[in-house]
Amino acid sequence: MNPRPRRQRRDDSGVSSVELVLYMPLLMLVILIAVQFSLVWFGNQAASAVARETARTARVYPEDRGRAYAEGYQYAANIGQGVLEDPKITVTPIGDGRVRVTVTGHAQEIVPGLAPEVSQTVEGPLEEFQDDAP
Repeated sequence: MNPRPRRQRRDDSGVSSVELVLYMPLLMLVILIAVQFSLVWFGNQAASAVARETARTARVYPEDRGRAYAEGYQYAANIGQGVLEDPKITVTPIGDGRVRVTVTGHAQEIVPGLAPEVSQTVEGPLEEFQDDAP
């Protein structure tokens, strides 16, 4: 009986390197997108905090809108550079005894042009202090 000649096994060396070259760009792209998404979320949270602080001041001092703007921009500066870039604050009295504050800006970008603009709006009633004396 003549046994069949055994096939020689292929050598698997180098396969891992080829797989790494093929999958690494995809992995890096997924990581880049995840980090950019996180930075946009963080910028949104910063815009929300600035809007709440500005609205708090605008609700307490409705006659002094400049004070609300100053407090809002100061708060945005205290958050830190790069978290919320180029903030714009709008304070608008609406309806009967209410105020709306909108903060827009840009989140930090890894690749320029990939991060959308972030915007948050806070609305609340104006504070009215009343004398309890009869």
